[in-house]
Amino acid sequence: MAYTKPNTFADGTALTAADVQGNTDALRVYLHEGVSGADLLAGQFVDRRHVQQPGFNSITGVQHGVSGHQGGQWSGGSTVRVTFSTSALTGRRYTGAQRWEQVPGTAFQVDIRGAATVLFHWFVEVEAGPDDGSRGPGTDERYVWFAPYIGNTGFTRANSGQEVVNNYNGWENGTTNAYGADQPYTYLGYGAHNGVYLDTTTGPARYTVGLGTLSYIERVSVLNWGVAIETTYD
Repeated sequence: MAYTKPNTFADGTALTAADVQGNTDALRVYLHEGVSGADLLAGQFVDRRHVQQPGFNSITGVQHGVSGHQGGQWSGGSTVRVTFSTSALTGRRYTGAQRWEQVPGTAFQVDIRGAATVLFHWFVEVEAGPDDGSRGPGTDERYVWFAPYIGNTGFTRANSGQEVVNNYNGWENGTTNAYGADQPYTYLGYGAHNGVYLDTTTGPARYTVGLGTLSYIERVSVLNWGVAIETTYD
């Protein structure tokens, strides 16, 4: 049978705690012991005005719903979508210039519809070097850095980055027989690093976030990498 509250209140009737609690208890019993079919709404009461299925971009791997964006990419292993960094493009190897460059394939571009908080995660596994060649003007350092950037590499967040050192000891031992690195890559020259960066935007905006690199090493192979973005509307 349909729910009927045991106590009704008319204008001017004094409310008592016992009567209000009695109505609450009766409703609890009704909801737990059997709702009458006649009390159920035949039509839907939640439609697409209230709950919207998120859109998904299969190329970038990002979905966009009413509360924000989420998604990620990774290289798929040591032989799939390997990317790189090199001092020929970024470091002071030849010209004395220095600039951050994009790590190919590691950026997202999303359309943010309003004020939002953006959380960017990344990791890299890097073989840096070997590089024991002569240096041009600028520096003898042999490091490579990775860090997130916002918009373009002119806005690289270096304070959220990580560095990997070159491995070249042992590749040449003074004879014609090179015997390989004298330190394991897990100790020197092999980098497994990760980081995170939190940003805010007032939106709406076309928002780009990616992974930048600055290398003083000629040959840097990024064997494995992963990037992910979480954007939550404020």
